[in-house]
Amino acid sequence: MIRRSAARSGMALILALAAIALGGGLALYLQARAATLARTERSELLRERLRIAAAEAAREALWVLAADEDLAVDHLGEDWARPRETNRADGVSTWAVVEDAGRFVNWNNLAASNRTARDARDILLDLMMFCGDFDAAGRVDALQDYVDADEEGTYEADFYRTGAAPQAPPNRALWAPSELLRVHGFTAELFRPRPRTDPDDPTGGDLSAATVLVPGPLAEPIPVNVNTAGRDVLMGVSGLRQEDAVRQILALRQVQPFESLATMFTAYPEVAALLEGSVGVASSCFRVRARAAADGQHRTVMAWVERDPRTGDVRILQWLEGEG
Repeated sequence: MIRRSAARSGMALILALAAIALGGGLALYLQARAATLARTERSELLRERLRIAAAEAAREALWVLAADEDLAVDHLGEDWARPRETNRADGVSTWAVVEDAGRFVNWNNLAASNRTARDARDILLDLMMFCGDFDAAGRVDALQDYVDADEEGTYEADFYRTGAAPQAPPNRALWAPSELLRVHGFTAELFRPRPRTDPDDPTGGDLSAATVLVPGPLAEPIPVNVNTAGRDVLMGVSGLRQEDAVRQILALRQVQPFESLATMFTAYPEVAALLEGSVGVASSCFRVRARAAADGQHRTVMAWVERDPRTGDVRILQWLEGEG
């Protein structure tokens, strides 16, 4: 009896110890899970705070754009063009910048009706050649067929049905850069930044910094703003033989922005016919980019907007939020 009682006591002790160990393990597991959930919740709350902060930074930049006192002229010395950076009391830092779409050549200009001296196709051809693409003609033809409304052309629906990933051209203006990469001949490599080793290189332009895709249909091509566009863009718009005129235009606008095209056309009558209808001194389409960051996390906003040239009212065309 003594032995049996001792055995039962020993078994009870073992079970008690096992229960204690199990209970301790469960407590540790629950504690660890609670800590993980707390970290996840804090991370989610921070992500939401950053999302709101990035959106607020973008909207504040757009308020400055809408408050522009001179809608007849846009240049890079104005308040709306200056990057805005803040360090808030809650530890969140924000950054926002407004970019003039007129600084670039818009790929979707090919989908718009054209009433300019040089059409969008010629401008894109010259720009791409200036940026070192000597096979530009085929790419521009493919993009033209991809966005125009008809089914006439080499690169229409029948062409894309024969590929490894059959598709049909949308026959409309594009809404995202990813659509551009579906066009025959367009690859990510085409848009990799090019180092500029020689500023006078006649084919040293950078396509990634000279073009943009303003989403959605346009009534007419977006003109290039001679007060904000860089050398590469102005070379594409005016033609590859007008390098001296482009150099002088860049020099003159550093002294004072062009307030009208008449001033520039009077100074350079030889390029007036080429630029008529393709350039302007003010802009109506803009892109805002904003970022909010804290504790190693960040959220971003990218939006395309249109500003009324008479009232300054801003209308959002596209609003995208993300983490990159």
